[in-house]
Amino acid sequence: INLHRCVVHFGNGDTQELQIRENIGPNGRTRVLNLEGNRRIITKVVFWYDTQNWSGRRAILELWGRH
Repeated sequence: INLHRCVVHFGNGDTQELQIRENIGPNGRTRVLNLEGNRRIITKVVFWYDTQNWSGRRAILELWGRH
């Protein structure tokens, strides 16, 4: 996955855009992405990415969080 950026949407209406710009191979991961501000409820995360997958299989992206 060539991960470009993501936008995190919070319950209070705020958003935060994170520039990622990383190529992630099979079983790979990004660096830890820290969010600005105090604790808030995340309602949605939108990713911008592309894939170059010659196997014909779809890429799977997992989002992990910790509070």
